[in-house]
Amino acid sequence: MATRHEIPGSPWRAYIESAFFANSVRKTTMAELYKLATKQLEVVTTSEPMYKPEQFGLPKSAKILISNDGGIVGRTARARRLVREMGKDRDKYISLLGEAIYNFNRREGLWLEGIVGLHPDFMVKAHLLSPATDAKNMLDWGLNFTPWMKPWTDLYEKSRVLDEPDILVFADPEWSHPDFPNGLVIIDEMQNCISILGLRYFGERKKGTLTLGWTIGVRQNMVACHGGIKKIGNKPPVAVFGLSGSGKSSITNSHDHAGTLKEDEKVIVIHDDAFLIDMENNITVPLEPSLFDKTDAVEFQDFIIKYFYSAQNVAVTELPDGSKRMVCADIRNDNGRCIKTRDMFNHADFCEKPGLVIWLQKDISLPPISKVNSIDLAVAMGASLSTKRAKGVENVDPKELKKLVIEPFANPFRVHPLLEDCMQFKKLFKLGTECYIMNTNAFGMPGDLVDIPKELSLSIVTELVRGNIEWREWRAFQGLLLPKNGKELFGANYDKKYKPTRDPDYLSFLRDRMQDRITYLSNKRDIEQDMDSVFIDPLVAARTVIDQILHPM
Repeated sequence: MATRHEIPGSPWRAYIESAFFANSVRKTTMAELYKLATKQLEVVTTSEPMYKPEQFGLPKSAKILISNDGGIVGRTARARRLVREMGKDRDKYISLLGEAIYNFNRREGLWLEGIVGLHPDFMVKAHLLSPATDAKNMLDWGLNFTPWMKPWTDLYEKSRVLDEPDILVFADPEWSHPDFPNGLVIIDEMQNCISILGLRYFGERKKGTLTLGWTIGVRQNMVACHGGIKKIGNKPPVAVFGLSGSGKSSITNSHDHAGTLKEDEKVIVIHDDAFLIDMENNITVPLEPSLFDKTDAVEFQDFIIKYFYSAQNVAVTELPDGSKRMVCADIRNDNGRCIKTRDMFNHADFCEKPGLVIWLQKDISLPPISKVNSIDLAVAMGASLSTKRAKGVENVDPKELKKLVIEPFANPFRVHPLLEDCMQFKKLFKLGTECYIMNTNAFGMPGDLVDIPKELSLSIVTELVRGNIEWREWRAFQGLLLPKNGKELFGANYDKKYKPTRDPDYLSFLRDRMQDRITYLSNKRDIEQDMDSVFIDPLVAARTVIDQILHPM
């Protein structure tokens, strides 16, 4: 057994766990959920065959089901409340949860069991409780993780025992409250439970479950990773970290890196979204068997659709022959999504720890690639990872999408203290993992930018893995190195386009971006008491160098 049973250790877990045993609730299966979902009023049953439905106990004739969520088709971060931060509002939220569960238990409820983690080194049993009217989201949860059935249960029985209670997820999209028009998510990470109230979007259930899985991993001395990891040939794994829209999935799932890989450089994908690094046992464990990917690049009747299990927030059209086909490419709305199999490329359920970590940033002051030669600076650049939010992925004000944001380690779902992540990544870098910064946006000054195409980013990863890039000191950014042979590897115009200059305007802009990082991390330290000066000092030292260049004594 991978997790242990214990009596609830908090009122939050007590409320949620008790709800599973009401007379109105029964355990369900993937087969029943599929049948219920095909009858769910707002769900569309397409004519597109589901990929290998038999593995989930579904009929061979099962089709891809589509659910569309209404006006909100992304995550709502502002709905989240952490139990440990509630303070004097604690009793108010307990009362809200109690009322939510009382009203829920007066309706028909379903209980689905599953597993988070694909390797015996880390497997946690998880439970989802939702109304029967939400069968499609429950089905998708089982497709995204592993449902409680063979062969996964056999592996679970052999897995390492963790001193943790099971994960409990309670989700009721029909809940509403005038004080919470955007829904309410209550997280008790210490007791591995979460309530997701008034939110329809499947991603809330997926990321809520992953939030608890990552937190458990950190308590087991692992590194929590929102990123992608792959192996190329016989080289150590490469891990890339970035928010949706940063190129994380494009880089991870590419099988040929825009034609730059050789035949003997076989790509094996581990996962493109969520994993844990067990440094003690040198194992990287993905948390899900499937991929939850955007469909903005999926064309009509695209061959890739044959690998789909399910889809959300995409359009449907009927052809003259009467068949119902999905229409993706974000025509209906932003952030169309699918759940699909990793069978579309070579994949594995685990690998060793990464040899390379790449922070994907959308910071135009940075060139396409630089190497970090200081462990503390490597952590600082990850803790101040600077990027743009992908359009439609999150339910935010459109004005916010234009702003550059800092999202530590590209993980907006982290609920454990940031400093814990910092210390875990520092351990990883001390073990010899190298760190790089990739800008996947554009380079230069506002109003005078040079685009960084995806093909260049992919070719850079190829040469990083091969070890072909020679490095020189970047004198204006102490602690970072720049390619010495960029034009030989990436084209004659590489230096002309992407070599940082010593122009005072550019240096001032670079300094301002450094200061953004320093300010962010300093606020974490001084206001939230969740940062250490050791991870701020390298940025301050780099800023001081620029000051000396701009204002020599």
